[in-house]
Amino acid sequence: MHPRSVFNKEPDFNRLAEKYESFNKFVKVGNNKRAYIDFKDPEAVKQLTVCLLKDQFDIDIDFPLDSLCPAVPNRLNYILWLQDLIDDTLTDAKDIIGIDIGVGASCIYPLLGCATDLNWRFLGTDIDLRSIDYAIENVKRNHLEDRITIKHTADPSKIFLLEDTVPVYTFSMCNPPFYSSQEELDEGLDNKELEPSAVCNGSNGEMITEGGEYGFISRMIEESLILQKRVIWYTSMMGLKRTIRPLVRLLKESGISNYVVTNFTQGNTTRWAIAWSFYDNRPTHIKMLESWLPKYSFEVELPQNTDVVHSFLKPILDDLDIGHVVSGDEDGEIILDCTVDKNTWSRAARRQRKRQKLEQEEEKSENPFQFKLELSSSQSPSLSYLQIIWLKGGDRPMFEGFWSHLKKRIEENCGIYRGSTFSK
Repeated sequence: MHPRSVFNKEPDFNRLAEKYESFNKFVKVGNNKRAYIDFKDPEAVKQLTVCLLKDQFDIDIDFPLDSLCPAVPNRLNYILWLQDLIDDTLTDAKDIIGIDIGVGASCIYPLLGCATDLNWRFLGTDIDLRSIDYAIENVKRNHLEDRITIKHTADPSKIFLLEDTVPVYTFSMCNPPFYSSQEELDEGLDNKELEPSAVCNGSNGEMITEGGEYGFISRMIEESLILQKRVIWYTSMMGLKRTIRPLVRLLKESGISNYVVTNFTQGNTTRWAIAWSFYDNRPTHIKMLESWLPKYSFEVELPQNTDVVHSFLKPILDDLDIGHVVSGDEDGEIILDCTVDKNTWSRAARRQRKRQKLEQEEEKSENPFQFKLELSSSQSPSLSYLQIIWLKGGDRPMFEGFWSHLKKRIEENCGIYRGSTFSK
């Protein structure tokens, strides 16, 4: 559960039953005096969803019983994580415009997004006309016509229905159908890949698509390669863990190096999300699954304390014309924010610098990048750790080449040479 979620504390069914008559008739009390509902009863589950949204967010919705009943805590997790992703990578973003692909009858993602952040606006799209009608009514119920637009996707082969009046969307989000066939869906139910304790009333269009969720998200990736920077962060929920590996492989094969994978856990149910971007601001502070991440950081252990290593770092960075400022210096940790304007460390660059003697006409790189250096103390006073974190930039070989050069020079300054017995 997201740490900012209101559902970190389990909902009080007794209180909800007293407050909402529509929910009261579905609440039962066990021998332990604990209130519960029958999660196999679609009407009970619907009323729980309706009451939770009204109680916590003052959201008023309706949707048909034979459509997908959204699990509110899980949907909120996705919204809150998106807020974290935007805050982490787009510090100056004020007018946030998102796209919900497959908005569904409940229109839950746009409604939750607008309820939790007053700066958010949405375009919601769907191929199902009945879902569109319900979504439009839910927007009207909550008087959000000025912030949420609902549009029908007439061509099901096209995923992104962008409006020409919006030059750049902040993000896209999607909760695609998990399965590729009824047989695969039935197998998923048997294996409890869906919410194990709840009824599953989603229509075939909400549960099944050609190629399953991998097929759908891979088509999103293909379309994003055409749209590129029309959307800053492309994202999607995933219901099956086995989908992650082939999608990450596809991103790499497509030349997309800025991506992140996370998970959301609600009770016994886990869902995953993937996000990718053609912009070069890289997330560093949001919840991420490290095992699926591209390598954004490297670390080396050094046989000197942090003050000594810092004294070695400054002249190296100055020599390479790398701008750097100390942004933190406390509790044995020193943080330097650095910006690279041009390649000054490769052999070719060093030869050029000698020829030009650092004349001002030397051109800046087309691929500058920003990074952070963090010096931290070890348990031993004579040891420290130097970590580099890639914050912004699109040229990964350039970043790795710089780290290789810096690591070699700082190790030599600390007395580490090839063949040294010091363990790194």
